[in-house]
Amino acid sequence: MSGSIASYDQLVRQVEALKKENSHLRRELEDNSNHLSKLENETSDMKEVLKHLQGKLEQEARVMVSSGQTEVLDQLKALQMDITSLYNLKFPPEAAGAGRSAEDSPPPPAPHRDGAGDLGRATLRLL
Repeated sequence: MSGSIASYDQLVRQVEALKKENSHLRRELEDNSNHLSKLENETSDMKEVLKHLQGKLEQEARVMVSSGQTEVLDQLKALQMDITSLYNLKFPPEAAGAGRSAEDSPPPPAPHRDGAGDLGRATLRLL
């Protein structure tokens, strides 16, 4: 009889420990969810800023082309190539998932048309 009481007490302690762990994990999940929402909002804001800058750059590129200021545009082309090269050196595509298993790696981001690289390509297309 005392053996079953001891095992019952042990089960009660385990249930209490699991409840505490569950509460902790729920709080952590809520914190992570809030942080993710904040990051998504910041990303959205940054995309809007990039779109605005892209429009301004395209407008300025048209003005430069129409006024014959091609030297500055050539410098911008070179700068864009330098930035792209540096980015690819720092963040090589094949090394992005190195050291992670397939389950740990998030899926690759979907291609989109409003990134910084597209900004430079759009400006260069005007030339």
